[in-house]
Order: sequence, then C-alpha cells, then structure tokens
Amino acid sequence: MTLESVSIDQISPVLLVEIQDFLDSQNTGHPFQFPQWQDPGSRIMLLRQNGRISWQGAFGVQRPLGRTFPWLRALIANRGPVCDDLGLWEAAAEELAEKIREESFAYLDVFPEWILQADCDHPSCDHPSFANRVKWHCMGKSRASLRLDLNASEEEIFANFRKTTRYEIRRAERLGTAVSAASSDQEIEEFLRVYERMAAWKGFIPNPIDNLRRIIHWLITSESRGTLLIGRAGGIVHGGAIIARSGRRCWYILGANDRDDGATVGHIVQWKGILWAKAHGCTEYDFGGYTPGATSGPAWFKEGFGGKVVHLVAPHRRMIERKRYKIFRIVTGISSWM
Repeated sequence: MTLESVSIDQISPVLLVEIQDFLDSQNTGHPFQFPQWQDPGSRIMLLRQNGRISWQGAFGVQRPLGRTFPWLRALIANRGPVCDDLGLWEAAAEELAEKIREESFAYLDVFPEWILQADCDHPSCDHPSFANRVKWHCMGKSRASLRLDLNASEEEIFANFRKTTRYEIRRAERLGTAVSAASSDQEIEEFLRVYERMAAWKGFIPNPIDNLRRIIHWLITSESRGTLLIGRAGGIVHGGAIIARSGRRCWYILGANDRDDGATVGHIVQWKGILWAKAHGCTEYDFGGYTPGATSGPAWFKEGFGGKVVHLVAPHRRMIERKRYKIFRIVTGISSWM
C-alpha cells in the first residue's frame, strides 16, 4: 500500500470527483471530509486498491506558532479518515503514522464516524479499532447524535414528532412563515447576520464567518450536496439552517434564529430540512450533537423530531514524535492562558 498526499489547492477536477464518489459509497462518510469543506493548507491523504480509492482522510494542519516554526505541527481529521473496512482502516492508519513521522509531525488526531459497538454512552466504551491499542489515546468522551429514519412517508414521519413540535410547525404555517433554499449572496449575508446576532446574545464564539460563507456557496451551487434553508416571517429573515449530505445520510450542520418569540422559525426550518433530505434520496437525517436526557435547549428541541440515539467514538490521538509533542503541549498550554 502506498499513501498519496495531495494539498487542497492541488486537487484536480478528476480527483475531486473520485473523492466525492468514494465518500458517498461509505456508510462512515461525512460532509466534513469533503475537500470543499477544508481550510486552505489542508491535506488529503488517500489509498488506492486496484486503482480505486479505498481509504481517504481530509486533514487540517495545526500550527500553534504559525509558519514561522514549520517544524511544530500536527494533523487533525474531523470525522475521518473514512473507510468502512476496519482492517484496511487500521493498516492505512499505520502507514499514515509512519509517513508523517518522516515529515516530523508531533501527533495525529482522528475522529472517524464510527458507531460504538456497545449500546451505551459511558466514556469507557471504545471501538474495537482503538481498544487495547496503546498507541492510540482517547481524547474525550463518546458523543451522541439523533438519527431519523426517512424511509417512512412524510405523513408518518410528521405524526411521530412530539405534539408540541407538530404544533410549532403548524403554527408557523398559519402565520405565513416561508422557508426556501438560499440562492443569492444577499440571502447568505442575511443568514450570517442572524447567526452573529445569536452568537452575541447566547455568548458563544461563532465559527469563522468567511469559512461559513465559503462552505454555503459550495453547498448551494452543488447539485445535491446540501443547502442553506432560509426562514422568513413577514418577509424578514429570522433564521435558517445549513444541511449537507454524504451518501444517503443528511446532516443538520448549523442553525441560527433571531431572539423573537413571535417569529420562531426553528421548527419549520428543521421540518423543511428533513423534507429536503428525503427528496434527495437520503434514508437518514442526522441532527448532530445531542445530550441524552436533556429537558431543555438544543437537545430537547431535536428530540421533538424523534429519531434513534447513536453513540459515536470519541476522538483519538496518536503521538508521533515525543519531543515535538511535549513542546506542542507546552506551547498550546501557554496560548490558552494568553
């Protein structure tokens, strides 16, 4: 096996199609692994068998001291690498570790979209590809998500929503709330302003706006990769949601709503997202991060749409070069206090 390494800005149109087709063929594929999702400077690692891609990872390069100190860096794969064949995944990961050792990386972080074999959310639960492997270290707890089966009819799916969820959707319809797929720069900017306002009143740091703008542009110009749904009340944008697809699964990526109880659009936007996924051939809708047992907040909102709880493997780290890794930890520790 020989791993290929390609910078994001060097991917040819032919290779881009190959990668998209591969990710769509894997049950563990995720939109975050598409090259179009990556920041500049990221790298694609892939392995072929009989000329076809059989393992792929999109990796961001973390440089705590910037390009001034190029020798201090790490590779991070968010929702990857991707390969449904666990034996092949492990073999490719070993080759990757050796490859980046030669390039003097400090460590490697992976976060594949693997469902835990054990039906529990206890942090000790692990995946067989990591369990009892001393080279990999768990970097947190497993995460949970809600996945809604879309094989039923629209009427059956809607009937299984929580009563209050159905009420909020019907209420929005009665009030004339309109939901549509964004198709212009103006609509994108209106949504991003709602998102920034929400971040301000909820007190969290928003995702980089330029990155969101770039990703939304990709989604709305692709044939069926995803969309930005815009919710309007009285002709004014009050919220929306970014959704994206890989294979036959669609993910709710990010949503935003104005702090206006009289113009709530969250429920009806989510319902339209589910309908978009179903219309584009998806058989599952993933609501993203979820906290089992929550009685308020985003988890309670998502639970109103039903779905099955799945527990996914925690991120794992592999130290590549001990000295660089220690320096990396010291530098990032100092940075967190500045």
